[in-house]
Amino acid sequence: MAKHGFTASFSTCALAVALSACGNATPPPPSRAAAPAEPRAAPPAAEAPPHGAGVVQAVDTSARTVTIAHQPIESLGWPAMTMSFKVAKPELLEQVSVGEKVDFTLDGKDMSASITSLTEAH
Repeated sequence: MAKHGFTASFSTCALAVALSACGNATPPPPSRAAAPAEPRAAPPAAEAPPHGAGVVQAVDTSARTVTIAHQPIESLGWPAMTMSFKVAKPELLEQVSVGEKVDFTLDGKDMSASITSLTEAH
């Protein structure tokens, strides 16, 4: 009977430990819902090519250049100045003459930028 008493006592003790652990268990922290994501900024729009306005000073068809006294081009940080520009297509030079006010679009962002569109200013 001693054998049964030891087994019963051990079983009772193990059950008591198991039950006491259940009562003292710390509940897991409440799950926090994920904070709403910050709205993402829209990807930057494709940057518009630099645009300028000025007066034609010279046209050189053989060199494919036009010299323009242009207003400041803020997108490039350029002050008003007179400079020669290469043109992307020689046909652009056929559309303008010396003394004409023009609008133009550039391909590039430095002093080697070339004109991709050249029209009479309105």
